[in-house]
Amino acid sequence: MGNTVRAQKHILLGFCLLVALAIGGCGINPRRLAEKRVEAQLPRLIGPAKRYRATLLGRHERMFQGKVKAARLVGEGVEIQPGLTLRELVVELQEVEYHQGSPLKAKQGSFHAVLDDEVLQSYLSSLIPPVRLPWNLVVSRLDNLRVRSRAGEVRLSVDVHTRLGVKITGELSGALRLKEGTQIWFEASEVKVVGLSVPEKVRELLSEMFLNRPLIDLSGIKAPVRIERVAVGEGMLMFEGAVLVEKLAELTPG
Repeated sequence: MGNTVRAQKHILLGFCLLVALAIGGCGINPRRLAEKRVEAQLPRLIGPAKRYRATLLGRHERMFQGKVKAARLVGEGVEIQPGLTLRELVVELQEVEYHQGSPLKAKQGSFHAVLDDEVLQSYLSSLIPPVRLPWNLVVSRLDNLRVRSRAGEVRLSVDVHTRLGVKITGELSGALRLKEGTQIWFEASEVKVVGLSVPEKVRELLSEMFLNRPLIDLSGIKAPVRIERVAVGEGMLMFEGAVLVEKLAELTPG
């Protein structure tokens, strides 16, 4: 009889130990489980990425209810539109709610992001259209676009091939201007043409391609954000702004 009681106690203690380990983190960590549920929604809410990581702040019992006080979402290599990939995107959300099969909700949020020169250079190069009238009477094509950002200034340079067989270099230097919360315009303080052939026509062409339209237009991206500040650093552009939390529900069906 005593052996039977002892055996039952051992079984009960073993079961309690397993439950404690599962709740405490050796099995299913409730905080990490909640973070994974949030991470699973981020490709739909923002876009594909090399890696996402969510960090949730709040009490465990509220996490079981799908509610946390704050969330920090970090994305690496986030593709916000084809050809435009952010090195890093950090989103801070407050008073977050998440439920299986329902949209992510938040009371308010902000973000900051970094875009490298190399990515911007590749992105802009892919957007260069064929040279059209009236400039194609003088210029045959443009290629070898280069971007250099440094301490508040962006410099663009491009090789211009003329109909006379002469290659010249066009350079634009200036700052960036934010418009409508989604568009980045280039304001040139200087436009130079290094060469001997019809520089005025080349200046007009460069202005048409880089100054009379947004340098970057994010109005069509999936992520519900409004850019409020843009800054130029060494080899990179930096964006900051607000998350339009009222639009989160539109992105994932409930």
